[in-house]
This record gives sequence, structure tokens and C-alpha cells, in this order.
Amino acid sequence: MAERYECFGLTDLVARPEDAFRLASLAITGGQRVRGYRGDYYRYFLGDAQVVVRTMGDPDTGEEQLLGMDVQHAEGQLWDCRVVKDVTPAGADPLQRRVLVVAEGTEDTAVVDVICADVLPDWEPGRRLRLRVSACPLRLHYDDEPCQPVVEAQQDTVLLQGIVKDVRVGETYMGLEPMTRFISATVSTSMGDVELCHVSEMVAEEQKDFVRVGATVSALCQLSGDAAAGEYAGGVVFGEDQDLVLLRDFFLHGGAQRLRSVMHSECRYSNDYAGVTVEGADQVTALLRDMETDMAGKWAVRYGRISSVEQIGANPPACAPGKRCLLLAPADKPEQYAALCLVETDSLGRIRNLLLSRDPRYDFEPEA
Repeated sequence: MAERYECFGLTDLVARPEDAFRLASLAITGGQRVRGYRGDYYRYFLGDAQVVVRTMGDPDTGEEQLLGMDVQHAEGQLWDCRVVKDVTPAGADPLQRRVLVVAEGTEDTAVVDVICADVLPDWEPGRRLRLRVSACPLRLHYDDEPCQPVVEAQQDTVLLQGIVKDVRVGETYMGLEPMTRFISATVSTSMGDVELCHVSEMVAEEQKDFVRVGATVSALCQLSGDAAAGEYAGGVVFGEDQDLVLLRDFFLHGGAQRLRSVMHSECRYSNDYAGVTVEGADQVTALLRDMETDMAGKWAVRYGRISSVEQIGANPPACAPGKRCLLLAPADKPEQYAALCLVETDSLGRIRNLLLSRDPRYDFEPEA
């Protein structure tokens, strides 16, 4: 989706399949690995641009699959926004994501192709995002007329209008060998600054004098946003809160293989009302994969907390009041909770124990 190599003058790098494969291989062997839940990304810097390779292991064979590559500015501008809707097109691979987002304090919306998307546990509406955003125009117009900053989402593109805050000449190179130059214009918009990247040939001759600070630019463009930023710069973050988000996404949509990546090797799954216990991460994952087809879409899931625990009977619950959990209810009766989901983590935040329970000794309450 985010494959606008021509905006950086890099079309020749991927002109033939063998050229693209050579670049991907170079990124995998010499780039920075960013771990996702379902696969890995490899970030490879080419000066002021970067390519990000998407790879994923086949869940049946374990063989590594090369899914594709994205390209964007090496840094981009930070956006704090939230998800309005997941608009990922049919046919996208599991490590790709396209979302409609909105920034606080504005009604403008933008469609963003998210790079390194699988470092985040879910894409539910309302999720807050921190993305490093850059824009690649399909067409653009510079002038010196005043303008009202605008960001308007189209189906898979964005109509962007704003004031140029900075202009630099971006350079790409491989090793010590220079390759191309492109224009990198920082544009102030209603949703935040955007790094607009394009070669000089995309600017009409009569507009080239307006490629400067203080000018106005209007562009129909594709936005890309790198999710491996802030606390997610190195990839997936382990922890009980993230595990619960991931589990909620599993109960709603499936995706047992994503859960496998956050399990301790000796993970234990227990269902106290069905009398099922399974041990070992691979065995637990296999069970969850069998469950997900029948389960996905049939649950309403809320976050909750254990409010009290009766320490009576045989094998009293070890869980302490205040612990977070998931509350599961039938999708058509969301207030009639049928089970609790509790997790225990190891010192790294990986799932050590996963419990589905109807034990009446637990008292709980939904989170606001």
C-alpha cells in the first residue's frame, strides 16, 4: 500500500522482481528488526528514506514468507491521533493495515497506511495512536495564496492543504554511494505537521519558485504512518495490559497465532467449567486455533476487575481483588456475563497462565 518509490526517485531499485528481492534481502540481513505479533519487520535506511520489509512465518510449516515492502521518509512527523475505523482493503496481507484516523480538537480525518502495524495489539475504534507520518503526493500544487489548513480523507487517499514550514533536499544513498535527491517539505495542517516527499519533476515549472517556507501547498496524496514509535519503537511491548487487549481482539476476531508470540514456552490454558487443561505454548495455540472459527464474532467482551474473592472451598482462587480481567458475554446479550478470562504473566510480561472461569467465588465489575 505504501509503495510510492517514485516520490523518492527510487523506482529503479524495484524495477524488476529480482531487484526488489535483492533490496528485501539486503534489508533483512542488514536492517533493524522490529518484532510484530504475527511477523517481523526489517527497517533499512537509505539516507533520508527508508524501506520496511514485512515477513511472516507460515503457521503450519514455520517457513519464513516475504510479504512485501513499504517506503517512506526516514523520520516523518509525529501525530497523536485515534482510530475511527479500520478500512484495510480486502487482499491486504496480515501485517498491513489501513485506518481512518482523527486528531483531537479537529473534525478533519485522514486515511493512513500504517507501517509496522502489527506491533500494536488491536485496531479498535478509539485506540490512541502515535505515528510518524509522511505523505507521497499523486499530484500537488504550490502557490503563495493564503489558505485554510485542511485534511480531508478520500477512499484511500487524502486531500491535504497547508503552509510550508520547512523545505530540505532529501538524499538517498546505499552505503557510501549516493543515489537520488528529493524534496522534503514540512507542511503544517489541521491534524499536525506532515513530511511531504516528492521529486522536483512533480512540481510544475511555473510553481518551482513557490517551493519555499511560507508558501501554500495543496496535494492529493497517500499518507503513511510508522507505528513503531515511542514505546513501540522496538516492536511488541509485553505486559498484562497489552495481553488483555490482544486476548480481547482474539475473542472478537480470532487470530490465535498472534497470541502465540506473547506466550511463555510452558504456557498453561485452563477452562474450569469445561474441565480442559492444556500445557505448552504450541499445544495451547493449536487449541485456540481450533476454537477461533466457532468463537469469533459470538462474544461481547469488556474489560473488568476482580472486586472480591471468597477464599473458601477446595483450591481457593489465588487471584487478588483489583486484578484486571476480561468479561465474556454472548454477543446478543452483552450484559449477561458468561465467563471471566484471567491471565498470569512471567517477569517479562508473557502469558504464563490463561484461565477461562465461571467460578462463583469471583466477584467482578466492568471497567468504566
